[in-house]
Amino acid sequence: MENEVKQAYLKYFENYVQRKLEDTLNAFSPDFNMIGTGVDEFSVTYQHSTELFRREFAQAPEPFTYQFKTLKVCPITPDSAYVMGLVDMKFLLPTGEFEYTNNRTTAILRKEKGEWKIIHGHWSQPTEMQQEGESVPLSAVLKQNRELKNQLIIKQQELEKQNQQLKEMNQSLSKLFSIVSHDLKSPFNAFLGITDLMLMNFEDDFENKEYFQLRLQLLNDLAHNLYDLTENLLNWAKLNSNAIEPKYREVPIDSLIQKQVNVLRPIWQKKRITLTEEVPSELMVNTDPDMLAVIIRNLVSNAIKFTYPEGEIKIQVSNEPTILSIKIVDNGIGMTAEQLKNLFKNYQSSRGTDNEKGTGIGLFTCKELTNKLKGNLKFISEPNKGTTVIVELPK
Repeated sequence: MENEVKQAYLKYFENYVQRKLEDTLNAFSPDFNMIGTGVDEFSVTYQHSTELFRREFAQAPEPFTYQFKTLKVCPITPDSAYVMGLVDMKFLLPTGEFEYTNNRTTAILRKEKGEWKIIHGHWSQPTEMQQEGESVPLSAVLKQNRELKNQLIIKQQELEKQNQQLKEMNQSLSKLFSIVSHDLKSPFNAFLGITDLMLMNFEDDFENKEYFQLRLQLLNDLAHNLYDLTENLLNWAKLNSNAIEPKYREVPIDSLIQKQVNVLRPIWQKKRITLTEEVPSELMVNTDPDMLAVIIRNLVSNAIKFTYPEGEIKIQVSNEPTILSIKIVDNGIGMTAEQLKNLFKNYQSSRGTDNEKGTGIGLFTCKELTNKLKGNLKFISEPNKGTTVIVELPK
């Protein structure tokens, strides 16, 4: 008996997965009723049950594969038995296979006119996100469609973000090329003009010491401007190509700052600025010394530029519990609240107190390098009261 029941049920199930509708319906008794195929769906008549099967086969007409993990037969009477099974099923979807594991299937079979017929079935426990009126295969298709749609939305958002970044980069490049074309041409033209004049009048003015001193001073100023511009352009290019990464090591902060002050000494001494350093001696800092040197050099150079002749600049370092704080304080022209707000909105630069010219790239470079070092860059300023720039680096 048990073997007959099992074979009858397996024959029904094979017809079911092969989507042979008439052979599947032929396995049912005229008294057949069921629970399953959707969310809490049930039928009490043969006609209603067959309608549900027709709907399911229409929703998912393609055959699928299966493998029973268990299939047990429990006799009830000599002519009836209860079947319990656990089966894995794989549906072939447009995007690949969808596996529906541990599907419970139970049925009651009764022997009618020498054949075992199914009089009641309970199949297809609802899957995740399954809605009423959806068969398990259709639910699987819709679930994958929802997942694909979500993935598409995520990809679209990523693409929009990349497009925005590309747009901003193009704008930055356009601005950069504008700066380069203007600010490199001007000092080079001046260089060429001064040297041409000196060569043309060399014999006449050779004995004129003041003439040569004035021209050499102009050439020296232009050389410093060209050097600063070229260095900032190179740093900017490295940062925007992601070619620069921090290389940390222990360095004495007082020595690092002193080197940058000495590099800029001719400029701040020319403006008769008093520059003082309040830096703890022998304080070791774990940082990228090259990146930090560029940051300090740019910020001190900015302070010199916007400090009046005979003004004052202080460089202060405080060793706090969680951060190293580097302050560059000047008593120069300062900035308005609006200027502070728009400081990093685009590449712009104001002329200094001695008519010095810049590009605006230096501050952007400082900000990007500080971010690379996982630090913060802060500005405190008031018009005609000076500016304090604070570099905070994690310890």
